[in-house]
Amino acid sequence: MKRLGEIAFAICLNLIVSESAAERLFSGEKALRHIANQIAFGPRSPNNSEGKQQTLDYIAQTLTPLTDNLVVQPFHYREISGNNIWARVQGTDKASSNRIMLGAHWDTRPLQGKNQSLINLGANDGASGVAVLLEIARILSQSPPAVSVDLIFFDLEDMGKINHLPFAIGSREFIQANPNYRPSAGIIIDMVCDQSLSILRERHSEARAKPLVNQVWRIASRQKATVFKDRRGTFITDDHLPFLDTGIAVIDLIHYPFPRYWHTSEDTIDKCSAESLGQVGRVVTEFIYSYK
Repeated sequence: MKRLGEIAFAICLNLIVSESAAERLFSGEKALRHIANQIAFGPRSPNNSEGKQQTLDYIAQTLTPLTDNLVVQPFHYREISGNNIWARVQGTDKASSNRIMLGAHWDTRPLQGKNQSLINLGANDGASGVAVLLEIARILSQSPPAVSVDLIFFDLEDMGKINHLPFAIGSREFIQANPNYRPSAGIIIDMVCDQSLSILRERHSEARAKPLVNQVWRIASRQKATVFKDRRGTFITDDHLPFLDTGIAVIDLIHYPFPRYWHTSEDTIDKCSAESLGQVGRVVTEFIYSYK
């Protein structure tokens, strides 16, 4: 009888572990649907205020029931207005002061010159990073992590070199507005849905946050996530730089070399892959749950 009880307990324990593992399973298909929902609003550039507002509402409405707190932080840079979105998930380990930041930009780049009459839907460049964060929010709500997690959506990342504007405006404004914000580690997720996704070790990340890069790549290797290539890329300007400049270890997961449709009207959902999204999402999810 005792042996039967032990067997029953083991079966129940396995079921609990299996259910917990299932809750943490990142769905590339669900992330792909988040891309479709975003691009349905049109461009998320300053030229399309209606599309931007609808996207902001979509992100906020998706996150509100899944996170512990959400704030929208408006800002102005020269003649342009933007909004950063900051959602927080409280970790279950009350004794831990560790906090992970996951970031993505939610804007799209307006097309210039001879292409000005076209639109950039930004399925990959913008919507894919947002989609990964929204799907991770679902997982965290179902299986709360030990460590606290911030999901931050930066506006106006992609305005660089337009009317002499810089890149990464939203993340710089976020740091200025929150000077005491000091996460233990952070990951920026940008352009991660391509069917032939290639994520190299971005050079700023490698030079200034190498232990964090190594940690993520070890997880990718263990998972056999083939979209992560174990070789150096190039120096890329993205939302991780303002954090690195402040001494915060934040790395950039981004497709490189950039796809041929980058910053064009051809950045559409037919280029996207649920498998690519899934590989990235599962690596980042394991990083969260294994972080100490």
